[in-house]
Amino acid sequence: MRSLRTLRPARVVGAYRFLVLSAALGAGAAASAPGSAFAQTQEELERARQQFRQGLSLEAAGDWASALAKFVEVGKVKLTPQVRFHSARCNEQLGRLNEALGEYRLAEYEAGQQGLREAAEITQARQALESRVPKLVIRRGDGAEAARIELDGVEIGEAQIGQPIAVDPGPHTVVAKLGGDRQVEQAATVKESETAEVVLNAPAATSNPASNPTADTGVTPREPSSHTHHSALPWIAGGVGVAGLAASGVFFGLREGAKSDLEKGCDGNVCPKSLQSKQDDGKLYTTLSFVTLGVGIAGVGVATYLFVAGTGKHEEQASLPVDVAVLPHGGFVTVRGRL
Repeated sequence: MRSLRTLRPARVVGAYRFLVLSAALGAGAAASAPGSAFAQTQEELERARQQFRQGLSLEAAGDWASALAKFVEVGKVKLTPQVRFHSARCNEQLGRLNEALGEYRLAEYEAGQQGLREAAEITQARQALESRVPKLVIRRGDGAEAARIELDGVEIGEAQIGQPIAVDPGPHTVVAKLGGDRQVEQAATVKESETAEVVLNAPAATSNPASNPTADTGVTPREPSSHTHHSALPWIAGGVGVAGLAASGVFFGLREGAKSDLEKGCDGNVCPKSLQSKQDDGKLYTTLSFVTLGVGIAGVGVATYLFVAGTGKHEEQASLPVDVAVLPHGGFVTVRGRL
């Protein structure tokens, strides 16, 4: 086998040119079909050419949406500057000026790189569209200095605040996120070739009108009735009264039990020292039974009054002062009040 040194110079140059050409073709195929296979079958290419011709027919008929769908399918097989150009024309006619402008620019660059004769036409279309694309300037106003800004649901960068942003003609929604659940929303409608400005001012946090009776709310403030504030008071008083009476009955029963034990173990008024604790318990139960009895009577009395007389009066007028006096040896209860 002969080495390359023994080959003729012309044959070496020919082999080198073949390698360079093969590499260039491979790179061109990779660049012309991003995201797809490096080579398409003849059947795929033929189907793409047919769809391209159908797209041109639909474009000539003014069916821009159907034509765009055809060009999108063609681009999945082979995305050329011509396909980008016609897709841009369809988007332009559909009012998607921003997207169309981007496609025009890509098509113009690729056509210039490839030296296509359509490059001049693409440049002319791009220049005509640039003057029609509307702009929107968004500024932060009072209270929104640190707010996050969204345009049509997409957060915009800090560098875009106060600068013209290319948008499509029509309505747009600008939102300032103030933190938590607070936000300020403003709608803006722009026309072709127009530059509109939106200033987002955050209103001051308003205080609760209920805590500020002097605020001008258009409604005359009214003094809340006692029923509003004390509608649960009769039930509370009644509950305390019932509990007091029940506790009084329990302590009275314990007192009677202690009294019975003393009567059995004592000889008249003389009791052994072993029953001294029982005697002390009896005294305690007597005291507690009368105290809880007084609380129960007072609670039931207050509840009865509130239920019958209503709660329209002031709280101090509906009060029921209670004095409880307990005697150590079988006392009594005095209830004194003003209803």
